[in-house]
Formats: sequence, C-alpha cells, structure tokens
Amino acid sequence: MNIICRILAVLGMAFIIYGLTVLLLIKAGSIFNFFFLILGLLCMSVALCWEKVRSYIPDDLRKILYVPVVVSVCFFLIIECKIISYADKESADDAEYVILLGSQMKEDGPSMDYRARIDTAYEYLVEHPSAMIICTGAKGDKEPVSEAEGARKYLLEKGIADERIIVEDNSYSTLQNIANARDIILKRGGDLSETGIVIVSARYHLFRAAYLAGKFGFESVSAKGGMGLFILQPHYYCREFFGYLKELIVFMGR
Repeated sequence: MNIICRILAVLGMAFIIYGLTVLLLIKAGSIFNFFFLILGLLCMSVALCWEKVRSYIPDDLRKILYVPVVVSVCFFLIIECKIISYADKESADDAEYVILLGSQMKEDGPSMDYRARIDTAYEYLVEHPSAMIICTGAKGDKEPVSEAEGARKYLLEKGIADERIIVEDNSYSTLQNIANARDIILKRGGDLSETGIVIVSARYHLFRAAYLAGKFGFESVSAKGGMGLFILQPHYYCREFFGYLKELIVFMGR
C-alpha cells in the first residue's frame, strides 16, 4: 500500500468515527448527516482497492481524472476559508435591525444551536438598546411553535421589551428569512442603502447569510454568530459549503 492509500485509510477511519458521532448526537434527520460516514467508507474503499483498480486505467486517462478532483478540492477549500474567516468578523455598532435566523424549536424550547443564536442576539440588543430585532422562521412539521415565536418568547423571558421584537413566521429557508425581513424593513420605511443590519445566526452560517443579504439589496450588512456544540462544528461548516453552492447556483440562474 503506497503512502496516498495509507493516508486515505487513516482519513477514512477518522471520518467514519466522526460520522458515527454526528449521527449519535443529532440522529439521522437530514441526509447530509450521513456525509462523513459515507465519505469515510469511500476513502477506505479507495485505499483498499486503488492498487488493483489503477492497473486497469491508462496513465493518460488517470492524469485527466486528477484534474477535476484537484479543482474541486481547491474550490471547496477556498469557500471554506471564506466561511471560516467571516465567522470572526466584528458586528457593526450602529445597526437599526437585528435579523435573527431561525433554527429548530423543541418541546422544551430552542435547540442548543438556536439558543446560542438567540443568546447572541440578546447580547447585541442589551448593548444597543435602540436596535429592533426581526425573529424569522416558520413552524416546521415537528416543531411545537414557529421558530420566530419561540425566539420571541425566549427574548421576552430574558427581559427584552415586546415592542422591540418583530415576528416573521412565514419563512422556511435562509433565502426566505432574508427576503421577508427585507420586506418588513421596507414597509417600516427603511432604506436598504442606509439601514444597517446585523444578521445573527450560527457562526458557520454567517458568510452565506451576508451573501444573500447583499443579493437582496442590503448595503450595510454585518453579522454576529453564536456557537452550538463544539464537536459538531466541522459537520456544520462542511454542510455550509453545499448550502452556499446552492444559493450561488440559484442567483446565477436569475
């Protein structure tokens, strides 16, 4: 077994262990939750079979096949670097609106990931008493209340005045979150070229959310992120690449 196959075997085992950990912590749910498990099995398969398979592939064809693989990996790493670097950007101090992006509501309240987001928004609201907050997110099939309403109740319990909270409970995606929040701001007399917004979400989600805000006309955009369970962050950051790629394709087609 050559050095590349050995590296793939080690990576495959690590991915399998991590993939099983992800499934243990957040259950099956989305098909992407199986991503690291599948990736690990694929790496192990390549490591074990490559020496046999490569003898059937002509050298010239093998070199050609390397090109899309290398390009894809480089593209993935570039986008991931952007996602990671944006997570550490400072939020603006003069935003008029906080746009809170929804996440899962459970029977006993917001999920860990969502609670981290709401707590982050709460900190900004306390530090900037003139800012309003738009809580976004509709009610999913297995959620007791809408994500927006769940956030509103949580913020009220923490002492934020009800008149500072706007509920937007008709959105089922990040794209709809931003679009509906924009419509609310416009109806309230806001100017997208001047009205400052702070998007609050999970840290891994900020780059894509800010990208969408720019596409919807916002010119003064900053972001502030919360962090859920640390061990799940690689899973979420990797998933975010595909979320950003989807939005990129959507807007390229417009």
